[in-house]
Amino acid sequence: MKGVLKKEMLRTRVNPEQPALEVVNLTKHFEINGTAKSVLHKITFNAGVGEMICITGRSGCGKTTLLNILAGFLKPSAGTIMVNSEPVRKPGPDRCVVFQEDTLFPWLTVRENIAFGLKGRTKNKGYLSKEVDRFLSLVGLREFQHYLPREISGGMKQRVAIARVLILQPQVLLMDEPFASLDYHTRREMQDLLVTVWRELGQTIIFVTHDLDEAITLADRIVVMERGSGYIRQELAVPLPRPRKAEQTEYLFFRRKLYEFL
Repeated sequence: MKGVLKKEMLRTRVNPEQPALEVVNLTKHFEINGTAKSVLHKITFNAGVGEMICITGRSGCGKTTLLNILAGFLKPSAGTIMVNSEPVRKPGPDRCVVFQEDTLFPWLTVRENIAFGLKGRTKNKGYLSKEVDRFLSLVGLREFQHYLPREISGGMKQRVAIARVLILQPQVLLMDEPFASLDYHTRREMQDLLVTVWRELGQTIIFVTHDLDEAITLADRIVVMERGSGYIRQELAVPLPRPRKAEQTEYLFFRRKLYEFL
């Protein structure tokens, strides 16, 4: 079994001919006191349609910078990003972001927050109401739909944040350590919820995390970035069936091998 897992971990998944996301030779420099500091260097990877990829690595390895460039918030110094074969040059509706921080509108209810983005895309009130109902059910918040953000827990707020972007049907969902501030049990619940929603909707997801267990629990493939160099150190396919349990022998073996690349 260990031999099979090792072979699977070191095998790069064959990408489809037209991946949802293509990143080629992405490089980013920042000017600090007149000196160029390289944060990302020739980052290259693809994400297939409906694939969940976790980006991990030690603090300062450039994970969040990479996500901000994919979102269009930062411009790369060099390299290209393509979503469905279209170049990314700025933020767009084909990519939505879920942040670690609470970004809900505090004066809107749960229902109104989820409906907010879709209101600008349709004037069909019946369709809008049905879609909001669907996503409220999908994230388990029907009974809290009339609550304000200050009246719900941190985990519930992240459920609203996920529903608010997924209702827009982006091609790629970008997630920047969205569960990092939650307690252990709530975090596990949110990971399970994300897998359930992802299986239902088939979204392509790029998920940044520094937590190895979170990466193993969620990912089809893990991209490990190297601190200080700006390179991708390793890509690992996760050969474990879902649901993944930390006490499983195969899980523990995979975790030990993954830790070697950090």
